[in-house]
Amino acid sequence: MTNFLNFLPFVYFVITAGLILGFAKIKQLIKPAVILILFLKIAELILKLSGQYSAFKNNPISQFLLPPYQRITGFFFHYVDYRFIWPIFFSILVGFLFFLAVKLLNRFSGGRFFEEEETWMIFYSIIFVGHPLWIVYIFAIVVMGISWYLIQLIFKKIKFGERLPLYYLWLPLAILTFFFQGGQLQIPLLTEFLNNIKF
Repeated sequence: MTNFLNFLPFVYFVITAGLILGFAKIKQLIKPAVILILFLKIAELILKLSGQYSAFKNNPISQFLLPPYQRITGFFFHYVDYRFIWPIFFSILVGFLFFLAVKLLNRFSGGRFFEEEETWMIFYSIIFVGHPLWIVYIFAIVVMGISWYLIQLIFKKIKFGERLPLYYLWLPLAILTFFFQGGQLQIPLLTEFLNNIKF
């Protein structure tokens, strides 16, 4: 079970890399990818919870923190909620809120700002990078979008006020943001900020 949990980040990376490599078919691939990553995240949560429960139960001291000695909603639940439950569910919740916000924005603008599959790419990417890296991811999207827009204006590729699609940025920036996880890329102030907002 521990080996499977250690292998999951690589699985998430492979799925995302596959989406980028198969980008020509993104319309067909993105919804199944969202369903798959949701399934894997929930499976990850279940495995982490059951593994922690088993570790508590097999320890002569911590077994007294479980039923029948204490309610499951006592110490055990408070131990696992911030470590396992909230980090996974919060990124799903934030991804869903962005999904709804983009859908509403598109509806009120007549589909002017985003393609339909972009809403799914945003949802997927936020779940993929997780909490708290989704904050870095959204910030990176905004910075890259503004920078790209200014470059296009300077070189007169577009006119001011014209839409510049971010269609090709969502997934590659998600992969780049993913490398912040586990300390692959260290930026001291950013690392400190992310550690402070972790659950």
